[in-house]
Amino acid sequence: MIPSRLDGRGMRVAIAALAFVVWAGFTATHAPQKAADFDVFWTAGRHAAAPYDPAIIAALRARFHVGGQIPFAYPPTFLLFVWPFAQLPLALAYPLWTGLSAALFFYAAAHLVRPAWLTLGLFIAPPVVLAIAPGQTSLIVGAAMIGGWLTLKDRPALAGALFAVAACIKPQAMVLAPIVLWGHWRAMRWAAAAGFGLVLVSLVFGPDLWRQWPKALASFGHVATLTDRVNPSASMAGPWLAAPLAMLGAWLAWRWRDLTGLIAGGLCLTPYAHQYDLAPLAPIALSWLADYRRQGYGRAAAGAALLAGLVATPLAGLLFVLGLAGMRLWPQPRPSGLAWRDAAPLPSDSSIRGDGREAGRTPAPVRPG
Repeated sequence: MIPSRLDGRGMRVAIAALAFVVWAGFTATHAPQKAADFDVFWTAGRHAAAPYDPAIIAALRARFHVGGQIPFAYPPTFLLFVWPFAQLPLALAYPLWTGLSAALFFYAAAHLVRPAWLTLGLFIAPPVVLAIAPGQTSLIVGAAMIGGWLTLKDRPALAGALFAVAACIKPQAMVLAPIVLWGHWRAMRWAAAAGFGLVLVSLVFGPDLWRQWPKALASFGHVATLTDRVNPSASMAGPWLAAPLAMLGAWLAWRWRDLTGLIAGGLCLTPYAHQYDLAPLAPIALSWLADYRRQGYGRAAAGAALLAGLVATPLAGLLFVLGLAGMRLWPQPRPSGLAWRDAAPLPSDSSIRGDGREAGRTPAPVRPG
């Protein structure tokens, strides 16, 4: 047995602190001398009254001598989170953003992986590294998703607020939340209320931004097709497969009814996803691999593929979600419980039945200290 001290709060805090130091230090000392993703966020926050103005981003490209297009297409609510960092010099804001994002993500991830110290393996997982290095938002979104799932049963208000934060930063990441959270009505009400509150607060930057945002999304759509995406629809010859893929994503969300269904199912619906958008799924993949005897070899293989960076093309993304679908069509027998926080189920196991009602569970045995 793993001593309990290796799975306690102290261990999780230590992992989070290490993540902050390592990744903030990496950003501060090895940041490339060209525009990174965070530079676009910082510039938008610096000009929060007109973040979608092409001239602002054009000035950023000229500053770093970057060709191509790097538009800002996040909703106005995202400015609430990036604006405080934009008040700092870029040389300080970039490492601080990266370090805090990594710390929050690794602290949340350490609740999912047993023993918790195995979470250190995520330091070299390609989806996570590709999210951290450029200062992407996937880690903050992932931390909010995981935190919401962890608190869903006992603290639905907090869970709803965390899910709202994820949706207000990256809406496409939460597109299947109504399916996954069906039956958790208190959490859904709190998510709606918190989301509406964040929208109201975002009006401080100017209500006209909500009219400009759809136009920015339309412009971004032309750029997205030129990038290396992993969403299955990117490899399709025509839009006629969009409906079957959307149905597959909704089916995954309904059958898994957990973070796996939310993230992997969403991959089938979004027209734009990079490998770093799979970072929120990396802790779950690691938990499958670490506990392969109980999770099954199918989950372990899928988790290993994601952690090794093999889910890096649209075809690989399609095979990945089809593999997850197959696991639900032919599920492997698994025990009902696992010592995970307060005897909560792992994200690979649904906490609600297909009819949306809470499923009764036998409390997991407590590991001896």
